[in-house]
Amino acid sequence: MDPRNPTPDETYEAPPEHRFRVEAAMLEMIERLQQEGLGRQEIALILADAADEYVVILANMMTAEAPPCHRHQ
Repeated sequence: MDPRNPTPDETYEAPPEHRFRVEAAMLEMIERLQQEGLGRQEIALILADAADEYVVILANMMTAEAPPCHRHQ
């Protein structure tokens, strides 16, 4: 699978080293936000919403960048 052009029936599996780096950064951010007074549940819900929104943004960008589909008539 090409992560830049996944098909609808494929799921993306991040390379373990990439997943580790992203999760480590996320945990650092969560710790910092907790130190600033935000609660775990609040952080988790906001991160989930932000991730969903980012996926939609990426999908829209991919759609906008996709070459036009030519139909045979």
